Amino acid sequence: MKTILLLNPPLYFIDNQPKSLDVSFPPLGLLYLGSYINKNSSKFKVKIIDIGNEQKSLTEIIKTIKKIKPYVIGITSMTPQLQGALEIAQSLKDNFKKTPIFLGGPHVSADPEFIKRHHQFFDYAITGEGEITFLESLNKIIKKEKLPLIQQSTPPLKLDDLPFPDKKLINRQNYKQTESMLFSRGCPFQCYYCSRPSISHLIRYRSPNNLISEIKKCYRYCKGNISFQDDTFTMDRNKVIDFCQKVIKQKLKISWDCNTRIDLVDFELLSFMKQAGCHQINFGIESGNERVRKEIIHKGNFTNKDISKVFDFCKKLKIKIACYFMIGHPTETKKELNDTKNMILNSKIDILGLSIPTPFPGSALYDISLKEGIISPKIIDKFAQKNLGIGYSGIYPVYIPKRIGRDYLYSFLKQINRKFYINSKTIVNRFFKDLLSPKQFKNDLKDFISLIINGVSSRKPYIKK
Repeated sequence: MKTILLLNPPLYFIDNQPKSLDVSFPPLGLLYLGSYINKNSSKFKVKIIDIGNEQKSLTEIIKTIKKIKPYVIGITSMTPQLQGALEIAQSLKDNFKKTPIFLGGPHVSADPEFIKRHHQFFDYAITGEGEITFLESLNKIIKKEKLPLIQQSTPPLKLDDLPFPDKKLINRQNYKQTESMLFSRGCPFQCYYCSRPSISHLIRYRSPNNLISEIKKCYRYCKGNISFQDDTFTMDRNKVIDFCQKVIKQKLKISWDCNTRIDLVDFELLSFMKQAGCHQINFGIESGNERVRKEIIHKGNFTNKDISKVFDFCKKLKIKIACYFMIGHPTETKKELNDTKNMILNSKIDILGLSIPTPFPGSALYDISLKEGIISPKIIDKFAQKNLGIGYSGIYPVYIPKRIGRDYLYSFLKQINRKFYINSKTIVNRFFKDLLSPKQFKNDLKDFISLIINGVSSRKPYIKK
């Protein structure tokens, strides 16, 4: 059997060492890909190296790969990982000149021309969901058939036909006990900051029985702790209720969180979710101003009253509320910024994710930023090649409205973070949670000190330019 090696790169390497942000969850996309190949082919066997999680130096990685002797190498990459992906690909080409290297993942799916600009390091690209197309490509390579440089994948239509992600492909003990899972794939919405609309709108769900079977199979790893990674978990209300009813009927002891939208939940649905073990919902609100949300972000027609009502439902059911907000949207005014600030500080939010809009390829925001001259057409290559600096946070450009300005916006962000996080309730909650994890306590203490001094997380530095 020929070995197929799949790599999850770090954000970047510095002094030969990998640097990553959160590598506490297994690389779900690679696990699906590897499990599919192993199930459907007797010619290949897959190995996965999650470089950031394993904390191997670039030198150690190359030594390990020389022992593996892969037939084909696949690298996945989001935009923030491009520096790490490019650096590992360069090193692989130096050491394995005849080994084909594929690039896949979110970035090249939204920016397929990237492969043409860096063809000296990557032989092929597969865009979209790669299970079917990657295996077809491997079979063509073994037959010495010619492949196109860029291949648009054929996405799997029946998710129940896919094998469960095989945790034996990784060292499961290196990750959080919480298991990451998908109930669905795809998203139909058009949020202006997201690149998914440029890739696919195809929505598919697994059957509730199939999902429950996976939960039971991996229970020994996660003890029932699950984080659903769906873009929008409650798109199909009936399927979610069906899943919840089956969990309740079978008396499965699980605790889970998910992502969804304000306009896709109601009290009855939330009640079923709570009974089935949902302890937290992550809502993408993005702005406290209705004009900005509707006209700029394209985040639906829900009102601030709708948000308040859903928050009340969650509090009544004792479901934690985590919210994502951005400040600095195109045409946003200082008054509208204050609407977001007031919503964050006066609502019943338990966990806050606050950021400044980031123009990723494939998104409408990327096109807006190009048109306004905030970024150049060569920005991706400059970032990937470290011409802008080493790293992602504080290096990759963000969108700054001209009428507001960088210093004012970052000062405003710091002000909100300090007021939200530096209070007795948040500190006490984190303290009791951290008693269970000394490592998490160390990270939270570092973040807390950074919030006091800088007004932002220690993992998201602000570099004044």
